[in-house]
Amino acid sequence: MINIFKNTISVIFLLLILNSCNNDNSELSKREQTLLFQSYHGFILPIDSFKTLNDALIYLDDTYCLKHEEQWPITFLDMKSHSLVSKPNNNTVKIGLEPPLCFDAQVEFDPTMILEIVKDRHNITIEGEYTEIDSIPIYVKKQMLSLGDDPNYSIGALGNGIWICTNKDDNFENLYPFIYESVIGFIESAREYSNMAYNKDIEDLNEQEFDELSKEFSLHLSFKYTDEEASIKLDL
Repeated sequence: MINIFKNTISVIFLLLILNSCNNDNSELSKREQTLLFQSYHGFILPIDSFKTLNDALIYLDDTYCLKHEEQWPITFLDMKSHSLVSKPNNNTVKIGLEPPLCFDAQVEFDPTMILEIVKDRHNITIEGEYTEIDSIPIYVKKQMLSLGDDPNYSIGALGNGIWICTNKDDNFENLYPFIYESVIGFIESAREYSNMAYNKDIEDLNEQEFDELSKEFSLHLSFKYTDEEASIKLDL
């Protein structure tokens, strides 16, 4: 009898763990997934062919600046492996990316509208602060939700861009965790905004409310390179 009781408790405990795992931030609803791309995103990137960031940048430059592809790039993020894949599967969400600015583009950026996540061989810095990969969502939420309280960040989510920067010769796969954490931060921001603005979860918004939120929260994610020399963080 005691053994049966113990076995029952073990099964219940296991089910609780599995239920907890199935309800973490890696699960995105269909509505939340639509915030990650726009109707003009449709050109699928051959992710498996990129060994370095430079490979990706050359391909994007050739596609958009020389061949003038009209559809913006998309890729697929596997939410279980936290990696980009070339083809969708049951674990993927579609991610829209920003195409590169071509040499003849004359665009000036408001620095407060860009969150630069900079990776070198030893460190990660965001807005000049040393941090860790799993802290990226915190900074993304600052960018999207500070509402002017911090002059280093935007006054709202509309039009914000996230730039993931590293050296050209860095392995492209090294950027996958940065992309995953940026997406998590973006979705968490949208969830918090929904509760602040409408006092509702995203799934409970009516169509008009969700349309308003979708216009405010649109993912603008791109890759850039930095020529800065790798530095070593010293723990004093």
